[in-house]
Amino acid sequence: MRNLWIALLWLYSALSVANDPAFLSLNDLQKVKQQLAHHQAAPPTLDAWHQLKQQADNALQHPNPSVTDKGMMPPSGSKQDYLSLSAYWWPDASSADGLPWQRRDGEVNPASKNDQSDGVRLARFTADFQALTLAWYLSGNQRYADKALAMMRHWFINSTSRMHPNLNFAQGIPGRSAGRHDGVLDGRYFATRVVDALTLLRNAPGWQPADQQAMQQWFSEYLHWLRHNPLALQEAAAVNNHGSWYCTQVAGIAWYLGDRETVTAMVELARNKIALQIRADGSQPAELARTRSFHYSYFNLQALSALAQLAGKAGLGDLWHSQQPGGSLLAALDMMAPYSDATKLWPWKNRDRVSQRIIPLLSMADNSLQQPRYQQWIMQTQWKDQKSGAVRQAQRDTWLLSLPYQQP
Repeated sequence: MRNLWIALLWLYSALSVANDPAFLSLNDLQKVKQQLAHHQAAPPTLDAWHQLKQQADNALQHPNPSVTDKGMMPPSGSKQDYLSLSAYWWPDASSADGLPWQRRDGEVNPASKNDQSDGVRLARFTADFQALTLAWYLSGNQRYADKALAMMRHWFINSTSRMHPNLNFAQGIPGRSAGRHDGVLDGRYFATRVVDALTLLRNAPGWQPADQQAMQQWFSEYLHWLRHNPLALQEAAAVNNHGSWYCTQVAGIAWYLGDRETVTAMVELARNKIALQIRADGSQPAELARTRSFHYSYFNLQALSALAQLAGKAGLGDLWHSQQPGGSLLAALDMMAPYSDATKLWPWKNRDRVSQRIIPLLSMADNSLQQPRYQQWIMQTQWKDQKSGAVRQAQRDTWLLSLPYQQP
């Protein structure tokens, strides 16, 4: 019965697949492409392009990654199942074998960030796949598309190296659980990086009808897992950034598959989460309680802003102003906007802060609402001489993927 459901879903989605990316702006990408071709790009855009091209050039030299590259074996006995370890859990020093691991919020255990598991590998693969696709789209250089296609086939399609479409063993904790609902968060890159890249890449020379069928099949099965697996359903109920990212991940993949009903359901679920998560003054209590309060306040708004942009594109109403009865997404962005200035003191407990990370969200809001609400913060941001990967990514998202709003 399940196989029949998947086959029918694939057939439906194959006929209804989106022609427009969920989160990228084709209009802005085309403008950037023309600006680069005619040597008219603004300095921040040109810098962002050079950063993207360097990443794509580096990716050309990397072997095609696969979940089968990891050293650890999932409980299923198949390395084709994704496996990651929860970042904030550590061996118990009082226990001879270190089990069960204990939580230290905000303190990243290096054992969760190596090639023995798949967490870093998935992040690196999806970032490189997106960079290669964008580099091809903006430059027309076919070698970028060829590499992206080879990586896609190795990760998703080839029978011996493909990832099984589930996150059953994501963010496990030794001595406690093989996989947790929190691990569904790992899959957000499939929505924010992969499916939008696929929408662009299927116009590249070298894309085959078999690629289309295989990728539709993979994401149809993965969407089924997201909508029915008990771990995924627990994540859907989360009242912090995990719940927001569930909505955004599911909506982005459903948009790619042409499943408008699911996109609509995720937008409505997000409305409820905004009401629960954001107070009238724009604060987010669940995120401010964390030891990395700036990061998680931004991180939750990143998910909600992306979904608000998609909701507008899909004609599903205004998620930016949604307020029932707490605060709104715009109130939360208003609250955080002044802290894009690194000299302004963040008054909550915190371990790290990259002030520029909020800028792409402010630009996204201005573009979606067609108003210069946050222009003062966007235009005063300093990008030069920044070595932080997070800062470079924020510059790219602002000046390459979604150009700051310009008044008519």
